[in-house]
Amino acid sequence: MAKLVEIIGIGHNPLMHLRLTNSGDQSPEVVKLRERFGELQQRLTDARPDVLLCIGNDHLNTLFMDNMPAFLVGKSPHAEGPWDWELDLGLPSYEAPVDVSLAKGIVSGGFNHSVDFAFSDEFKIDHAHTIPLKHLRPQMDLPIVPIFCNVMAPPIPTARRFYQVGEALRDIIEELPADSRVAAVCSGHLSVEIGGARSTMGACDPEFDYWSVDMVGRGDVEAVCRELTFERFWQSGNYTAGFLTFVMLLGLARGIPASLYDIMPMGPANNPFFVWDL
Repeated sequence: MAKLVEIIGIGHNPLMHLRLTNSGDQSPEVVKLRERFGELQQRLTDARPDVLLCIGNDHLNTLFMDNMPAFLVGKSPHAEGPWDWELDLGLPSYEAPVDVSLAKGIVSGGFNHSVDFAFSDEFKIDHAHTIPLKHLRPQMDLPIVPIFCNVMAPPIPTARRFYQVGEALRDIIEELPADSRVAAVCSGHLSVEIGGARSTMGACDPEFDYWSVDMVGRGDVEAVCRELTFERFWQSGNYTAGFLTFVMLLGLARGIPASLYDIMPMGPANNPFFVWDL
């Protein structure tokens, strides 16, 4: 049977990537972040995964208002990205084969767990997937299965639904007949405003950031599902609902406290980290 062996969640703030990859930036906060990613890469290596389940959103690149699924599984034989306009901004590229058997197994298994996943053979991954993949597994030597979550185009699923889908994913993976070791890597957001009155590359609401990370990290499932409403996210920035992918990770972990959870500030931005060693 397949087994989930590691869960890692990080932020995908473009500023974080640009500073991490700028060799001339030796500020203490960036050096600490580089050390953290080195530790996470080693944790992932030690887990010995055969495939990476990569959870993120799509920034209205592959998916748009004409057809917006809540949760979509990419099942083409190959994944690559990001789009040219993201490359022009200096965001990282990544390509890898897709474990099509696992992708199809997740879609089919969802029907037995009250989740009707959409699927696509025509997609690109954008920086919500390429940043965690590049910084956690830069070798590009493992197949992936990308999962896209709608956190940008209301109405979006509730925190409880993200948690339920995470739980279902765990059950589906462990029911698959293949003897695969699966690691989940994920990216999301803390408080942030894109294009609005509070638009900034930094945190809109640091108090929200620490409060929400603590709730998920402690495994307080009922508080997470009760408190993290769309309206509460909106108070802290128009794209703060990007935090919901971390709620899916909590579901994947079946609600247990994280092995590591914290925030590492870098200039105006807060960078979240979650790890569950299974």
